[in-house]
Amino acid sequence: MINDIYANELGGGEVTRDLAQVTGSSDLLGAVIDGSRQATLAAVKRIVYHHGWHIVRLRVLGAAGRVLADFGGPYVIAPVAGVLRSAAGTVVGSFLMSVQDDVGVTKLETRIVGDPIGVYVAGKLVAHGGGARLPANLPRSAAVRVGQITYQAVSETYAAFPSGTLDAVLLIRPPGLSLSATSCAAVRAGEFGAIAGRLITLLGPQDLHGYAFWLRVYTGAQVFVRDTDGVQLTSSPVGDDGPPVLPASGTVSYQNATWLVWSFQIAPATTAYMLIAPN
Repeated sequence: MINDIYANELGGGEVTRDLAQVTGSSDLLGAVIDGSRQATLAAVKRIVYHHGWHIVRLRVLGAAGRVLADFGGPYVIAPVAGVLRSAAGTVVGSFLMSVQDDVGVTKLETRIVGDPIGVYVAGKLVAHGGGARLPANLPRSAAVRVGQITYQAVSETYAAFPSGTLDAVLLIRPPGLSLSATSCAAVRAGEFGAIAGRLITLLGPQDLHGYAFWLRVYTGAQVFVRDTDGVQLTSSPVGDDGPPVLPASGTVSYQNATWLVWSFQIAPATTAYMLIAPN
């Protein structure tokens, strides 16, 4: 699920909109064409500080590859590259931007998924969240003891800004005896259900379209929201009719595949159904 968060920071709708703000910035283009570091930095700061979008760091280079400006947070994840073109279409420079930093990733993960998380740069802890402080150095063992609890450590490596990598480490609580006898697919479905519950408390039941969209972004599941008569109110992907009948749990055949089903009542007469790939 942390991978879904990372993928959204690389290619989600917010990234597309922010790229347009950079490539369409007339003051930035003019400064780059002139080769002015002072003017480029001023334009970059305006873009990074703008309240209308969320860019945490922006690095701009001229046509010859010389860095003209680099402004933003020190520990940034998921860099996205682009080029700057003149009105005639000629490439006049390039840039690297990011819409998320280390602290933002930990906040997203703990608010939506709930597991303790730490971000490590060059093996050192630079951000953490979730109530359990991780070790100061990158754990090399699959088991990490924090206080009285021994967690399973799950590590993912992502692209850092402007180059290199960083590590995100999740601490997974040990399963209870009943959970230990449950299939991995069922455990995964239960985790997705927990995310569905967390997300509705953040967004509220008023924004069904946003709820379905973000639930799909952060889990990868297909999402269908229906009323008590089975009438579909929204879905993600948008326009997907889904199976004619959805059980509250178990499995369903759809699109030549068998899916796990997890349902969650988000309002008295409204239920969200998640179709989860078993593998």
